[in-house]
Amino acid sequence: MIDRPPLPTAPSAALAVAAGLLVGAGQAPIGLWPATLAGVALFTWLMSARPARSALGLGYLAGAVMNTLTVSWVSVLGTGVAVALIAFMALWWAVLAWAVSRLTALRAWPLLVPAAWVAMEFASGSVPFGGFPWTRLAYTAIDQPMSGLLPWVGAAGVSYLVALVAQLLLVAVTSRPKALPALAGSAAVFAVGGLANLAPLPPASGEVQVAMVQPNVNRAEKGTDSYARSVTNNALSETVFALAEARATDRAPDFVLWPENATDVDPATDAATRRLVELSVRLADAPVFVGALTFPDVPDSRQTSSIWWHPDYGPGDVYHKRNLVPFGEYIPFRDVLLPRLPILRQVGRQSIPGEGPGVVEAPTLTRPDLTVGTLICFELAYDDTAYDLVRSGADLIVSQSNTNTYAGTFEPHQQLVLNRVRAMELRREVAAAALNSTSAVIDARGRVQQITGEFEAASFQVTLPLRDHVTPAVALGPWPSWAASLAALAGLAAALRRRTGRSG
Repeated sequence: MIDRPPLPTAPSAALAVAAGLLVGAGQAPIGLWPATLAGVALFTWLMSARPARSALGLGYLAGAVMNTLTVSWVSVLGTGVAVALIAFMALWWAVLAWAVSRLTALRAWPLLVPAAWVAMEFASGSVPFGGFPWTRLAYTAIDQPMSGLLPWVGAAGVSYLVALVAQLLLVAVTSRPKALPALAGSAAVFAVGGLANLAPLPPASGEVQVAMVQPNVNRAEKGTDSYARSVTNNALSETVFALAEARATDRAPDFVLWPENATDVDPATDAATRRLVELSVRLADAPVFVGALTFPDVPDSRQTSSIWWHPDYGPGDVYHKRNLVPFGEYIPFRDVLLPRLPILRQVGRQSIPGEGPGVVEAPTLTRPDLTVGTLICFELAYDDTAYDLVRSGADLIVSQSNTNTYAGTFEPHQQLVLNRVRAMELRREVAAAALNSTSAVIDARGRVQQITGEFEAASFQVTLPLRDHVTPAVALGPWPSWAASLAALAGLAAALRRRTGRSG
């Protein structure tokens, strides 16, 4: 039990706002990870032994504040979309606050409260419509020692450790007899993470030269007939610049990487777009991994796709994005909602999710057996989607994003952190190509090696190692999340049984 004096409503509400702000301050681009530790500790202290209704209300307030700070960039899709998302995500915080208010009655609360955080992240990242796993505690750890444990326990495990350290610091502040052991425990977590980050990387099995292209676009043209053409024209132009640099340094690329929606028209059905892609491939004398919008045979539908386009035989293996953004790329319950909410017509064609892992057969002129794994934009947030690339034998990891809609907001910075998290979890280099915002090369320790600016056309060439290892995080998969969820539920059952026994 935490010794907390009774607090009036107004100071409690102010502290809930402070907790939400502190937790959110650790997310990119603010990146103040000590603030997140303080915010999680304050959240636990504030909710300790609080009545259910009060905990639910204060938790909702803290969650609304945290999500407003971190993901209000969703408002570019419409103010109503942002309000609805923030209001819904705050519900998970309300449930978490109620759980914490009960778990803190148990002696094992410093271990059980972190499990509740992981359970909340697991649930909110899954329900509904695939969830929104965008602001996990693990993402605040990317620039501190605990990040070294990402390849061992994954994002779920690091979220647990971030919350655990926060609880230990709370114990140190509120319980003098236990202060020294609690501080020692926190230091041990940091030390183990720091040592893990120094572990040697598995050896590479080879390397490839990749020419990366950031086409840039005129954002004012979006929605016009000229937009789709200019996107692919710009991709061709930057490919030419990349090839000029490659030839000047005598490093011919094995393939060229284009971002998501580098063709905003299906090259299989649009002759002009196809000519631009084929010209790029001929000039490169190497495959181009094309981020494309494609139109399946289903009426009024689309797919976000990655096509391996080879200089000898044209379009080859294709991956279709499987984690889609609800109300951004598709409309859930479309037949019911679209007639009642005309603003949803802005979503356009209904996106159809792909199936299976994002691994394509990617033969080059020098490596006929190459396989490339891709994560398309929002897919970066889903553990299983990222882990499936390694499980399915990808030699190389890339991510392809269309950040045009969100350029100039917090979103590209947060997406860069997700690329870094995946690089560390998989212990693989990641080549991240974006349409006009923050393309980057990230090494297997999560460090940014090369990066572009926003709103600029850019290209560069990079040498990337090929790897075939599987990290413990990938082998564990979702089990840390399930284990934490079961532990939290067991703790809640014990706390409620204890509470019922006392009232009886």
